[in-house]
Amino acid sequence: MKKILSSLALGMLLLPVLVSAEIPTEPPVIPGDQTTLFRVINDIINWIFWGLLIAAIIVIIIAAFRFLTSAGDPDKVKEARNYIIYAIVAIVVAFLAEGIVFFVERVILRAQQQ
Repeated sequence: MKKILSSLALGMLLLPVLVSAEIPTEPPVIPGDQTTLFRVINDIINWIFWGLLIAAIIVIIIAAFRFLTSAGDPDKVKEARNYIIYAIVAIVVAFLAEGIVFFVERVILRAQQQ
């Protein structure tokens, strides 16, 4: 199990390196006013969002494998159920983070525009 988790952690650390081959379409954002600050915060939250979703999907796949290989052992079944619960909690937290940033950004930016 430790090998799987360490492999997942290493994969999560190397994922930005693989994605960095993309050619940027706009110059990097330098925080100077509140609009660019919100953009930077939103970018950070997006990275966390996708990282949590990917990790949750991987944990669900591991839990499904544990369910299949439990052979009726109640301890292994309970452990697999706990994995699924943790994955669902991670997905809920990810969506809440996205929603909170979206809501705050809309409320504050609309207040500034008026």
